[in-house]
Amino acid sequence: MAVRPMLGGYFETEDLSPTENGFFAQLTPSDGDLRFLMSGRCGILCALEDLADSKRVAYVPAYTCGTVLAPYAKAGYRLKFYEVDRTMAPVWEESALDEISVLNLCGYYGFSRYDPAFVRRCKERGICVLQDTTHSILSSDGIAPEADYITGSLRKWIGVPSGGFLIKRKGQLSPKLLPCHDQHLEMRRGAMVLKKKSVEEPGSVPQAELDEAAVTFRQAEMLLRQMFDCYESDTESIHIMTHFPLEQHRQRRRENYQRLLEAFPQTPACVPVFPVLDPATVPSHFTVLAERRDALQDFLKEEGIHTTAYWGKSPLADTSRCPQAQYIYDHVLSLPCDQRYGPAEMERIAAAVGRFCDR
Repeated sequence: MAVRPMLGGYFETEDLSPTENGFFAQLTPSDGDLRFLMSGRCGILCALEDLADSKRVAYVPAYTCGTVLAPYAKAGYRLKFYEVDRTMAPVWEESALDEISVLNLCGYYGFSRYDPAFVRRCKERGICVLQDTTHSILSSDGIAPEADYITGSLRKWIGVPSGGFLIKRKGQLSPKLLPCHDQHLEMRRGAMVLKKKSVEEPGSVPQAELDEAAVTFRQAEMLLRQMFDCYESDTESIHIMTHFPLEQHRQRRRENYQRLLEAFPQTPACVPVFPVLDPATVPSHFTVLAERRDALQDFLKEEGIHTTAYWGKSPLADTSRCPQAQYIYDHVLSLPCDQRYGPAEMERIAAAVGRFCDR
């Protein structure tokens, strides 16, 4: 019997359109500025250096990636954490407006669930709105009109060695960028090329080599966490980001998410965070809260389905006053629904979850 291919995991190298997609040109105002960087955390750091904020108090989500918090720490910010509830909506406190100088805004997994009125009040008070759009960049409501800086990464969306970007809505960005880090890029690029070959020519790459490539890919991430700074992107990555088939990817992700919703087992043991796909959203993943998250993840791996728990709690994060965020850390799991797959793969994933929940 033929072995079914593993679903999910990091992206292989991308198939591109011959013409530019015009995406970033549409996002960048005529009096603004755009930079391509190595990663989203490089973009956050670059924005903070450009802001030159003397108060340096950032209002950040208690549920987030450590790589979002690290640039604030590196730039000398004090972090004030806000709760994130189980629907992944921020729970903001009005009293914070007197204390903070930057609001870190985000929409999780493509879905924007924050209160726009609070964002407007931040803007009215002169608080910088720095929006991390890593999860929401392809959604039509993924960028707040009040955002001063738009930053993020396309690494969770497409196969790109260096996927960061930063847009300043008004004015030119002042920080001088460092040359891209060649070692980090080569580690990522090599792993993606090998995975691409294994997809196009099944059986052509020994499993041991694929396993080693996955380790190298992870090591590249660890290297970036150690040395990240205002690193610029490379020419190849910029070409990929400006030529990937944008609308095709949007449509396929929405179709996959909807099919997975329809096929997903109805059980309190594993509940989709976003049970309705609204017209504006392009999902990055199909994210659930699972009672036995670790056991489910192990089971799905045995079924040939790679999943990710975004994220492990960072030492920089504080959930002492944010129990719902802590619950998310302990139970969240993201299933693949990206453009590499179609209805059959979504039904395979839903069926595997159902078998686990029926045990």
